[in-house]
Amino acid sequence: MKPYHTPLKVYPVSWDKKINSNLQKDWEIRYIYYCDDYPEGKTIRFKGMNHCRSLPEKQDHTRMLIDKETSALAKGFNPITQEYEFKDENIITEDTPFYRALEVALKSFKGVDSTIKDFENTLKHVSEYSLILGIKHKELATVTKGDIKQMLMKMSQNGKSNYRVNKTRAHLSRFFSHFTELDIFQVNFIEGIKNLEHQSSKRKIIRTSDEWERFHSIADLNYNVYCFLMIFLYSGCRFEEMAQIKRSDVELEKSIFWINLRKGGKHTRAMRAINIQTWKYWKQYCDLAGPDQYLFSHNQAPNDIKVKGNALIDVSAKYLRAVGLDVTGYSLKATFLNLVSKEHGITKAKELAGHTNERTTRIYAVDHEEHLVEQNRMIKVSTK
Repeated sequence: MKPYHTPLKVYPVSWDKKINSNLQKDWEIRYIYYCDDYPEGKTIRFKGMNHCRSLPEKQDHTRMLIDKETSALAKGFNPITQEYEFKDENIITEDTPFYRALEVALKSFKGVDSTIKDFENTLKHVSEYSLILGIKHKELATVTKGDIKQMLMKMSQNGKSNYRVNKTRAHLSRFFSHFTELDIFQVNFIEGIKNLEHQSSKRKIIRTSDEWERFHSIADLNYNVYCFLMIFLYSGCRFEEMAQIKRSDVELEKSIFWINLRKGGKHTRAMRAINIQTWKYWKQYCDLAGPDQYLFSHNQAPNDIKVKGNALIDVSAKYLRAVGLDVTGYSLKATFLNLVSKEHGITKAKELAGHTNERTTRIYAVDHEEHLVEQNRMIKVSTK
C-alpha cells in the first residue's frame, strides 16, 4: 500500500488560541501513519516546542515543526524507520502536496529568465499565504477554488496590492492549466476567479528637450552604452531578445535583423527592421564582431559570451540615472512606441513591437488616448 497519514494535530487542541494558561501545559503533535508494516496505522507523537518561554513563540515554533514534518512526509519520509523512501519528485500526482506540485510544474515551464523569475517570485507569496491558510501541504486534487480565492483574499487583507494579487491569480491559472492537462482537474477553476480592479500607473517616458539632452549626454560617459541604448530605443525589442543577437543575425545591406522569440513556451524567429536613425550604430557593432559573436555582450561590446537580459537592464538603468533621468531601460521602449503611435498610429506601434494585440501596445504607448483626442479635435467635415 502507498504510505499516507492523517492530518497533524496539536494537543492541547486550543494551542493556537490566546489562552495564556496553555503556555504551562505539555504540548505534543500527533498523527497516524499508515504503511505496509502498519496497515492499521501507527500513532506518531513528537514534541520540541515546550522549551519556549512565551505563548506566541511556542505557537510559532509549533507551526514550524508541523511544516517541517509535513514537508518531510511529502518527500517520502517514514517516521517509523526514520528513513526516506524513494519517490520520484518530478512526478505530479493527485496526492502531491499543493506547493510541491507548483515547484515541480515550474521546472517544465519554458520562458526567458525574467519570466521564470517572475513565477518564482509569485511562488514566494503562495508559499507564505498557503501555509497561513493550511493548504500548502494539502493534497493537490483536494485543493478547491475556494482555497485559492481565500488565499488571494488573505493577500489583499494583508496589504498586497491588487496588481500583486492579480499577478498571483494569473500565474496560478498557468499552473492549473498544467494540472488540468495532467487530468488532475477536469477544468481550470482559477479562470472563474475574478481579477481585482487595478489601475496601472502611467509609465515614465522621455518627453522634454531637456530630458533628450540628458539622454544623449550618456555618449560622453560611455559611448558603447549610448550606442546600445540608441539601438534598443528604436528596436521595439525586449532586453532578453537583444542579448541573443549575433552578428550572423544582422543583414546590414537589407537593414534587417533577426530575433528569437520565446513566448508561451514557443520558439520562433522573427525579422525586425533596422531603423535608419540607428543604422550607423549597427554597422559599428557589426564591423567589430566576429560572425558568430553576440553583439551586445560584456561592456556592451561584441563577445563570444552571451550576457543575460537582466545585465542589459541593469547597465541601462545605471546610466539613465547617472544623467539624472528618472526612467528605466524599458522606458525607452515605451518612449519609442508612444511617439510612433502619435505619428503613425497604434497599429504601426503594435507591428514594430511584435505584439499580438493592441491592448499590450497601449501599455507602452502611454499617451495614446490623448493623441486620439488631439486628432479628433482636428477632424473637419462638411456641413454644407
